[in-house]
Amino acid sequence: MFETLTIYFAKKPVPCFAVIITLLPLTLIFVRKAYLDPSFKLLVFYLLLKFAIDIFMVHSAALQKNNIIYYNLSIPLYYCLISGMFYYKLSGTYSRKIVVYSMLVFSSFCIWEIFNANSNIRDLYNHRAVLYSKTIEGVLINSWILLYFYELIKSLRIPNLLNFPFFWVCSGLLLYYSSFIFIAPALHYTATWSGSLDLGVTRIIPYIFEILSAIMFSVGIYHFSAADYAKQ
Repeated sequence: MFETLTIYFAKKPVPCFAVIITLLPLTLIFVRKAYLDPSFKLLVFYLLLKFAIDIFMVHSAALQKNNIIYYNLSIPLYYCLISGMFYYKLSGTYSRKIVVYSMLVFSSFCIWEIFNANSNIRDLYNHRAVLYSKTIEGVLINSWILLYFYELIKSLRIPNLLNFPFFWVCSGLLLYYSSFIFIAPALHYTATWSGSLDLGVTRIIPYIFEILSAIMFSVGIYHFSAADYAKQ
């Protein structure tokens, strides 16, 4: 198995590096004790889940098994964890309620679309990627980010955004999910296990943004101070 994974890593260095680099912000969260913040605690669960799913996907791909089902199932899970981060950061009660309702509605929609896109749900070999869910996820998460930025700038609470940990996390998420808004629909038609369409360099764009996103997470977590958080 190790030999198979090594060969796959050599063939697909960018996607595999996007998996490995997740360990960087994950490690920093524990080193900097950023998990003291509820939003960063959810970020821990997000990164752990993401790393586990990515490993399963790489392992399945290396063994020539369909891994698209992991991609589909990850969408509602990722959204609930990420939007939960903004539940703790948004100041308005009304905004928080919308976040919670969006989790329920979006998760239900994702489950419906998985079954709708795959008439025979047990046929994992021909399992197809969902058409709308990833794009909607990107739009929703970007909306929460922009709303949070609006509240942050309006409140004038942060003298220097570049030293504010969650600003970097939001920037990383904004960069990553913005790339998926336009690419995700194409995956429904191209991400099939047999006879897939070669998109060339376009195929690795999400992985590049994923790497940049992890780096931004790491910068933000590095700026986290447990002592300053305890004083709040």
